[in-house]
Amino acid sequence: MDSAQPQQINNLLRHGVVTTVDHARALCRVRTGEAHTDYIPWLASAAGTLAVWAPPSVGEQVTLVCSDGDLANAVVLRGLYCDQYPAPSDNADLVMVKFSDGAVISYDSASHALAAILPSGGIATITADGGVTINGPVTINGDTSITGQVTINGKAEASEDVVGGGISLKQHKHGAVQPGSGTSGPPA
Repeated sequence: MDSAQPQQINNLLRHGVVTTVDHARALCRVRTGEAHTDYIPWLASAAGTLAVWAPPSVGEQVTLVCSDGDLANAVVLRGLYCDQYPAPSDNADLVMVKFSDGAVISYDSASHALAAILPSGGIATITADGGVTINGPVTINGDTSITGQVTINGKAEASEDVVGGGISLKQHKHGAVQPGSGTSGPPA
């Protein structure tokens, strides 16, 4: 056995901490023990026709896979929780993505609940020129603005006044109507 082989074997897998990230080149540098790598690639969860962009964070704990035990040929495996970046949950039924601004997307398989929670001022946009279908009751808590036509197949109820074209349903007056007990005709 070559005298360098035991050291090469020991260096095949090493733990380290990300110190710098070059987002434009999808490379990072890692400190492992006393050594500091040059810029090396991190392993993406998908990098083909399906591509996922989730760069590592400075301070994130990682594992280096070093071909031939050489740090110059290392690839970064991410995803080791540490004091700076602890696990965001301890719920076995929850799949969660937590973003640096506090936004959270999660699915709880026990309660069958999908949630997307954005920080104050956050914006959610869905673009689908083929349409969007929601099957189930919908509750909207907040002001709603619709640009385009609205078709309602069913009854519409309002707890307050309805205003259309600047005319109040409750407060508008009819002209050419005689006061008394008669009933007016249908809308013209």
